[in-house]
Amino acid sequence: MITVSDLNESHLALARIIDALFCSDLKTDTIPTGRQVAHAIRDALRKHRNWNGLTRAVGEAFGNTPAEAERREEWCREIAQHALSSKDITLSLDDLLS
Repeated sequence: MITVSDLNESHLALARIIDALFCSDLKTDTIPTGRQVAHAIRDALRKHRNWNGLTRAVGEAFGNTPAEAERREEWCREIAQHALSSKDITLSLDDLLS
């Protein structure tokens, strides 16, 4: 279990990438390239105006279709974890936290 004191910039970056991927046009169960992930994050941010907009959209999805939202979030987490550990994607923590 993660407590508030355990949270750091990498946890916040992971959460933000997950939200952006969740709100992106990428199809669940695909394996996007690093470039596709970066574009999807930027496009989702533009569409939802900011990180808070993404978080609201994810919350609405869980309220409307929880089982489907849970499956998508699991897929997004896998993709996000890979993206943060990959040299194939060009996103900095500053980009993700601002």
